[in-house]
Amino acid sequence: MSRSSRAAAVLGACCLVAVVCVPVGAAASTVAPLATGSGPGPTPSAPPPRPAPPVVVHRPTTWPVGHGDLGPLVAAVQQRLLWLGAPIRPTHVMDAATVAAVSAFRVKFGLGAGTTVTASVYRRLDAVSRAHGVLPASCRTTGLVLCIDKTQMSLRLVSHGRVLATADARFGSVATPTREGVFRVYRKSRYHVSTLFRSAMPYSLFFSGGQAVHYSAYFRRDGYAGRSHGCINLRDLRFAATLYTRTPVGTRVVVHRS
Repeated sequence: MSRSSRAAAVLGACCLVAVVCVPVGAAASTVAPLATGSGPGPTPSAPPPRPAPPVVVHRPTTWPVGHGDLGPLVAAVQQRLLWLGAPIRPTHVMDAATVAAVSAFRVKFGLGAGTTVTASVYRRLDAVSRAHGVLPASCRTTGLVLCIDKTQMSLRLVSHGRVLATADARFGSVATPTREGVFRVYRKSRYHVSTLFRSAMPYSLFFSGGQAVHYSAYFRRDGYAGRSHGCINLRDLRFAATLYTRTPVGTRVVVHRS
């Protein structure tokens, strides 16, 4: 085969396999690669992230205050709720626990359903908690005391002047008032039933005649819409049971107004 025939055969073979062939003696740098068009295109750049919206911090200087607010007014509300025994922390923020405590306070004192603290709600809160958490001297004695506040409608279990627990309490009506003063538990009756009214009085701690501290299913059902016949009602069954167990005969009972 002649030299020219061999060169033609080589070029034909190169074309069949789509390979770039460089003629003998040609400089490799002068040949550009073939573009096939089958490779991926350039990766598009991601859009820049959007800036986060600014956090709006609401520090009210006047009433009302509500969920999410923070600042001195909220701190004042929380401090007074703490004095009343609310299960909250002094965060200076109207968090979920504080909102729940405000709602419970409003219902308890007949201020309507709601979760905000208006000027009128705060005035009542301030008036009810004006003792600033200071117990009367009759409750700050040695030993165990049931310190019962008719103004705050609460019962506190106190040991050597320190409050161990607080619970809502309900009292008698104008016709059948709960007696005030300093008494002693003289009798206990776990499953007592009233001989006058035929109503159940579980976990009764008698302190004055027929008046006792006891659990009331009616209080649990009706709240402060009703009254007792002179007894001190509790609506937390577990608390009433624990109180009954921990309170021996002879324990001091103080019923007062703050």
